[in-house]
Amino acid sequence: MRLLSFFLGLLFFSCTYHEIIPDCNPNEQVFSNLVQPIIENNCISCHNESSGRPAILESYEGVLNALDSYSLKERVVSHTMPPYGSPVMSQEDINIIKNWANCE
Repeated sequence: MRLLSFFLGLLFFSCTYHEIIPDCNPNEQVFSNLVQPIIENNCISCHNESSGRPAILESYEGVLNALDSYSLKERVVSHTMPPYGSPVMSQEDINIIKNWANCE
């Protein structure tokens, strides 16, 4: 029993944090080609530098910050963004953002 506990402990502690929880950087080229046009059509009118709102989405770095700090992917997937009254994003556009954010 002690031997089994030892091996389980060794296995658990031999993994680094990023092996347990994958870390990725969404591709900048995919952003430019696929994601940025969606952001420009659906988000920039409210989330620009002059708007005074959080999550400035005018650049790749701004969108990465929104993924990390403002739950951009979750808000898009759950349809809380764009907000009620704005044009609804197509499921295809939502999937593009979701897959890009997941580094797929």
